[in-house]
Amino acid sequence: MKMAEAIKEICKNQSEAAYPCDFLIGTVSAVEPYEIRINEKLKLTEKFLTFTETAFGNGYGLDIDDRVALLAANGGQRYLVIDRIAEVD
Repeated sequence: MKMAEAIKEICKNQSEAAYPCDFLIGTVSAVEPYEIRINEKLKLTEKFLTFTETAFGNGYGLDIDDRVALLAANGGQRYLVIDRIAEVD
């Protein structure tokens, strides 16, 4: 699924549920399998994650401590990992 199609699908599902998508920032806390920490109480396992091609930039994947942008869907049951967030010095 292409990123634009995935975003449209999530937003469509959210509007049908009468509330917009939630935008979140998380930190990769584990790989193989992936786990992303949103805050101290919420860690998302791969079971709840869908990744766009751009999140894996040139096929290298994500590393521990990478910050990522996510969209929450289905009331927090699915999360789309959109992309890695660049660090600005």
